Amino acid sequence: MQKVLTVLIPVYNTEKYIKRCLDSVLLKDILDKVEILVVSDGSTDSSVSIIKEYQKKYKGTLRLIEKANGGHGSTINIGIKEAKGKYFKVLDSDDWFDCHDFLKFVEKLTQEDADLVITNYKQEHIYSGKSILNKYAELEEDKIYDFDSFDLKKLNGEYFVMATSTYKLEVLRKSNMHLLEKTFYVDMQYNIEPIINVENFVYYDVDIYRYYIGRPEQSVNIASFVKNQESHKKVIKHLIEYYNRHREEYSKVKKEYIEMILIYMLNTHYSIYCNYETNHRKAYKEIKEFENYLKNESEYLYEKLNSLGYIKYYRMNHFIFLKHFNKIYKKLYALGIEVKRKIGVNYEEKNISH
Repeated sequence: MQKVLTVLIPVYNTEKYIKRCLDSVLLKDILDKVEILVVSDGSTDSSVSIIKEYQKKYKGTLRLIEKANGGHGSTINIGIKEAKGKYFKVLDSDDWFDCHDFLKFVEKLTQEDADLVITNYKQEHIYSGKSILNKYAELEEDKIYDFDSFDLKKLNGEYFVMATSTYKLEVLRKSNMHLLEKTFYVDMQYNIEPIINVENFVYYDVDIYRYYIGRPEQSVNIASFVKNQESHKKVIKHLIEYYNRHREEYSKVKKEYIEMILIYMLNTHYSIYCNYETNHRKAYKEIKEFENYLKNESEYLYEKLNSLGYIKYYRMNHFIFLKHFNKIYKKLYALGIEVKRKIGVNYEEKNISH
């Protein structure tokens, strides 16, 4: 009998966190309903030894695959290929599930047939001790939404991320998605590429995912964005080109949805060079090259970015302030925003993506 859910846990040297992660999913009341698929991505610490001890105890539920290091994307690629559940969800090994809500979630899944199931998640900030709930407040619980006729305003500018998304396995396989390997930020592929085959989705108001934030080596902090800017560029180029290939296959709503995510990513990419890269000459060279690429690849997205004030201002000055007088320009720019606010001009700029 097919299990209702495969939980994929990619592991790379997380011996400090793996027990908490496994304990949160190996719950006695649902062992017959879930498959816990652990993929070790060439771990060199004691993670695999710990997992093997759990495997002995939970035969028939926990499965371990060991492979050479290929990055987060490679573990998900193998997970999708090897999974046996009806639904598929990713849980990073330094994160965990809320046990109470996970039990409720699995029980609800046994009666579910939507292509995509959306849930809430919490950001657990280790240094401040804050726990921040992220939910889709305007979605109705248990309502089946047709994606092609969905009102995107209900998302309030947000989109469905890996932590909130549980796909039907057949939807993932039908999409022929292959996440880039040895590359950061491939979760954005996971957020975008399967959508072409998602006909409907449902929202459960349960707070399952606990997203552990604050480790210095995480790719979501600003320093890592700057350090891994080549990965970010590789992923965003891949997704722009993917979207261009499939643009005519999307409904109007799906086009708007994917474009919203791409603009969010582009904002992050420009922000890396305009606001955080300290080598200003390098930033100038990189952003000018990317400007040419974007204009040639998607003039629509290029023009759409002018809605972000700082990009429009930099473009008006041909990004020259990145190479010269960057600090002075930033002060003048900040002053200009303050003046606009005081005289009542509406200005809106998204924060860097996470």
